[in-house]
Parts: sequence; structure tokens; C-alpha cells
Amino acid sequence: MAIRAFVLILLVLSVTSYFIPVKNIVKKNSEQEIPLLVFNDSTMYTLTTDSMNRIVYAKEVFRFKERDVMHEGALTLKKLDKDNNYVTDVLYSDVIVKRADIYKFFKNVRFRRDNIIALDTDELFYNVKDEVVTNTLPFNGIYNNNLINGENLYLDMKSYYMKSNNTHFEIDMKK
Repeated sequence: MAIRAFVLILLVLSVTSYFIPVKNIVKKNSEQEIPLLVFNDSTMYTLTTDSMNRIVYAKEVFRFKERDVMHEGALTLKKLDKDNNYVTDVLYSDVIVKRADIYKFFKNVRFRRDNIIALDTDELFYNVKDEVVTNTLPFNGIYNNNLINGENLYLDMKSYYMKSNNTHFEIDMKK
């Protein structure tokens, strides 16, 4: 008799639990993109028929389907200037995000071109095809041993054209 009561109670519990709605705990927006490849202390080279013109170094590189994310990295660009002299441009940053032909540099960004220009900011965008560097935040730096500060930088690497908003330029008169 006790076994019949136990089985009957189990049957009633199972039938009632079948009709109780269950909430889906998994959130639909919680999908995180998983990197396809991960590199540590990596160096990537871009080779042309003439020379090696681009070097990217990073402590960590995460390659996703649509972008690359690099931490503590540097982009080195080597090319000829208008006088056929080799110039080296180096962009350092804590975080670099590359999508197609656009490099985005974030946190502690430093731009150096030999001994000509040095800029410090928290954000820079570099377009590989157009060879243009832009930003939307304030920057400060040194241009030919003179101080320069401003906002919204636009720097054309081909023609050496540079402009910005709210620019303050201090010329060293001693030299």
C-alpha cells in the first residue's frame, strides 16, 4: 500500500511539474566573440617588392573574425620622404585595434617621426591606404624642438600637411 501511495505521489508530481513554465536563464545578448588566434610577443611584417615598409609588434595579439586587437604594441612605418630620404614613423600604444586598413590606437599613444615630430595623446587613428593620422582628443608634443598643443589632429603622411583645432605653438627663440 505504501508503495502505491509513493508511486501515485511521484506520478502527480511529475505531471504537475510538466505543466509548470520554465524560464530560460541563458541571456541572448551574452554571446562573446572568441578569438580565432592568440599570439604572445609577436612581430608582423608587411613586405613589398621594394622593401619592408610596416612592422607591427605587440605583447599580445587577439585575432578575431573582423578585427585584430593588440596590447602594448607599436607600429613602425618606413618609407621615402619627398627628398628620397628614409623616414621612420613609430606609433606606440597600450591598445591597438585593426579593422581592414584602419589602425585605432588607444591609451598612452605616442607618435614619433625621427627627430622631427613627437606627439602624445590618448587616441589616434591611422588609415593605411590614405596614409592619414587623425584624432579627436587633445594632444601635446614637440615639432622641430618647438612645443605644440591642440585638438582634433589631422596629419597627412604623404604631403606632411598637419592641422588641428585650438592649437598652441611655442617657438623656441634661442635656436
